[in-house]
Amino acid sequence: MNHILGRAEAPQFIDRQRDSIAILSADAGRRRIRVRSEQGVDVGIDLSRQSWLYDGAVLHDDGERILVVVRQPEPVMVIALAHLTMQAVFRIGHALGNRHSPSQLHGNEIIVPVTDTPELASRPVLALGLAGLVLRFEERPFAAEAPPTCAGAAHEHHHHHDHG
Repeated sequence: MNHILGRAEAPQFIDRQRDSIAILSADAGRRRIRVRSEQGVDVGIDLSRQSWLYDGAVLHDDGERILVVVRQPEPVMVIALAHLTMQAVFRIGHALGNRHSPSQLHGNEIIVPVTDTPELASRPVLALGLAGLVLRFEERPFAAEAPPTCAGAAHEHHHHHDHG
């Protein structure tokens, strides 16, 4: 598989049988990956350029069956923004950016994948001591439709400070 053919909901794929491959957000931006489909087919993905393996992306179509990306639920921290001031939201964004945390703005929430433990993921935000801060942990696909709004480690880092 070397490119994305389109979305599984597109008219040309409606009558096809489906085989799915589960992809987590950590692998969605990789150019090369080897996975096994739901039906047990070993699949090598070698995209010609940087792409995002979004939920519903069709990677193969043999005329009868399509191979579709399914983005799996994974642990995320959800930060509710409804009762926070703009300054508080700015401080949260700065704290997450300082840690190079990928994050996604979704409606009135910031979604951050939990890559270690909930305690470690929430530490930089809780340390701010913000009034009205509400966060929770749940399982949901992270950045299932597009790359994270803030891709954290996806950029070069040129300023100098301690991340300890």
